[in-house]
Amino acid sequence: MRIERIVLFGQAFSEGGAEAAAELAARFEAKLAYLFLEDSNLLRLAGLPFASEIGIDSACWHELELSTIERTLRTLASQAQEAVSSVARRLRIPWSFQVLRGIPSQALSEAASATDLILLLRSQLYVGIPTRGEALAREIVSRSGAAVLYLSDGTPVQPPFGVVYSGKPSEVRTLRLVAALARDFPGKLVVLSLGPGGGGSLDPEIQELLQDAPSSTLRTGIPPKAQRILTAAAHEGLGLLALSIGDSPLPPEEIESICAKALCPILLLP
Repeated sequence: MRIERIVLFGQAFSEGGAEAAAELAARFEAKLAYLFLEDSNLLRLAGLPFASEIGIDSACWHELELSTIERTLRTLASQAQEAVSSVARRLRIPWSFQVLRGIPSQALSEAASATDLILLLRSQLYVGIPTRGEALAREIVSRSGAAVLYLSDGTPVQPPFGVVYSGKPSEVRTLRLVAALARDFPGKLVVLSLGPGGGGSLDPEIQELLQDAPSSTLRTGIPPKAQRILTAAAHEGLGLLALSIGDSPLPPEEIESICAKALCPILLLP
C-alpha cells in the first residue's frame, strides 16, 4: 500500500498529533496535510433565532451568534495553519492546509483518497455537534477507502506492531503494510489470529510475511470479541494494532469498542 499523504483532521492544532504525523510522513516519504473542519451542522444551528449556549467558565446562558462562531473558526484555522507550517518547515516535510465545510464524516471522506493515512485523535475537541471518534474513524474508512490511524494525543507509533487476522482476503493488504512498518522501524510483528486453527493453516503468503519480519509472533485461537483481542494486544505490549474492516467478522460495535478502549494506536484499513 502506497501512502502519499498523512492527513491531520480537526479544528485545533495538537503538537503531539503533529509530531506523530510528521514522523510517519518522513518514513513514508509522504506529504503532511491539515484538513480543518467547519461543521455545517453547527453553522446552521448558530443561524437559528432561538439558538443559545452555556458558557463553560460562567455557566450562564448566551445567545449563539453565527458571526461569533464564524470568527472563532477563522481564528482556530489560522492558528492551526501557522502551527502545522512551523512543524513542517522544521522537519523539511512538504505540507498543505485546507478548510473543509460540511458534516465531519462526509466532508473528510470526500476530501480523502485511498492513498491517504488520516490521523484522528481521541482527545480532539470540536467546535460543534460532536461525533463519536470511534464511529467517525470507522465511517471514514468505509466511505473513502483511506486508512485511519486513531490514537491518543502524544502516544507514539512504535513496535511491536500487531495485526488482527481472520483469513479474509482484505486482511492480506493490512498484514503486508504492517509487516513493512515492522521492517522499516524495525520491530516485532504480532499476528492475532481469530478463531480456531494453527500456523499450519495460514496462507503461504502470510507465512512468508512472518518469516520476513525482523521477529514475529503468531497467536491463534482468539475469539472475535473486542475485549479478548484487546487482552491479547495488551499481553504482547503492542504499540500499534491494525485491522481491516472491509469484510471483518467483527461487527461495527466491536470495532468501535477496540478503538475506544485500546491502550495503543489503532490502524483501520478498508
